[in-house]
Amino acid sequence: MTSEAEHAVLIHMRADAQTLYLDDFEDPIAEAIHRAGVGEFDGNEIGSDDAVLYMYGPDADALFDVVSGVISTLALPAGCFAIKRYGPPGSRETRIALD
Repeated sequence: MTSEAEHAVLIHMRADAQTLYLDDFEDPIAEAIHRAGVGEFDGNEIGSDDAVLYMYGPDADALFDVVSGVISTLALPAGCFAIKRYGPPGSRETRIALD
């Protein structure tokens, strides 16, 4: 990843990871990011009761705009939220409820 791709959007999905079908969320999000040319989808991290989807690009707002368009068409579990991070870890962040 290049230094221009330091911004991030992290989607936190609160649910038992065994009930999440992440491909249903990841594939359309990754495709939309690729089509728009705003960054990259970098995968997920699954915990015992949640999952986080990781996306990176040079502009967190542009990346979130693309991702939120896809998210609005998906049935996300209750309690989901996004973090827009404006730089590398430790930078300013904004939290957005998705339900």
